Amino acid sequence: MNIAIEKLVAVAREKFAADFAVDPSFFDSPLWDISRLKDRAFNRTNRNLYFTRYGTNDQPLPKDFSGVAKSWLILDRRSPRNMCVRLDCLRILWEAILVRRHGDPATFRWLALSEEDLSQAELLMRTHWSHSTTYKRVMSLLVFIRFLASRNLCRPLYYTPQTQRVEDFHRHTIPGQQARRDRLPTEAVLNGLADIYRKHAVEPRDRLRAAALAVLVVTGFRIGELLTLPLDCEVRETSGGQTRYGIRYYREKSRGGARLLATRWLTPIGAELAQEAINKIRKITHAARERAKVLKHSPHRVPLPGFHWGARMTRREVACVLGCNHLSVFTIPRNKLIQHRDSSGIYYRAFE
Repeated sequence: MNIAIEKLVAVAREKFAADFAVDPSFFDSPLWDISRLKDRAFNRTNRNLYFTRYGTNDQPLPKDFSGVAKSWLILDRRSPRNMCVRLDCLRILWEAILVRRHGDPATFRWLALSEEDLSQAELLMRTHWSHSTTYKRVMSLLVFIRFLASRNLCRPLYYTPQTQRVEDFHRHTIPGQQARRDRLPTEAVLNGLADIYRKHAVEPRDRLRAAALAVLVVTGFRIGELLTLPLDCEVRETSGGQTRYGIRYYREKSRGGARLLATRWLTPIGAELAQEAINKIRKITHAARERAKVLKHSPHRVPLPGFHWGARMTRREVACVLGCNHLSVFTIPRNKLIQHRDSSGIYYRAFE
């Protein structure tokens, strides 16, 4: 590893440790868990970054290649979700590099990177992705090349993508616009939701769902933006004798890894419905939020509501606390849930 690469990796390692709040040595791991960088609800498929050969999870990329790749993702960081996409571009690039070097990774040097490597990478991308996706990935790869060239890690490469950009013309045609409108909820659906909200939602869980849908309708939030609303999300401002109402939320599509707050201002009618719905959500979720505070403070041992720490518990009481059928309690391993027995039968201890 040459001096320029060592300096680059050293800077990236420090930023990685600060951003991820972990020991700098984790920088060298072939697996990064980026869930702490997310500003919205996760799905399990994009919470991990694998610095391995494309299509595998157990064949790590060479240190010289992965170190530079990691440095780009950290020092030129954008949205956490985008990190997965950009890493896939680099994994494909490594496959192209191997093809041109007959499978011998030892012959690769960053200074020897050429336009032909990019051309081979583009050809490989076409075998995995659509033309539209390939074009976007190649453009991302060119951003990476400029990152390298600006740090003298490779020579400037003047490469023109061979995959033509696929224009979204359908968005500007009458049939295309109609197709987009057809995906919106119909008036009958909205009226049905209003009836559910006002009349039919009786159980707390139904009222919670109805209130959440009401907020979605009046704000146009993405589902992730709704689920990550802060508790003190309501904003009121008075200007020129007029008061306006808005909701603070974490914007789902934003550049950079920081969680950015934005405000969605509502019309007077929308504000009235949103205030009512948010108040309902707060009341219904109050007990759960209080419980979450306890769990956050002491995640491994917490008090059971309604039971003294040394209380004896029946099987049905244990099942009620765990939220399962009372017969299912017997399927819990003895080392996980200790049973006691006396003349009255089997019982459990709350503190165990």
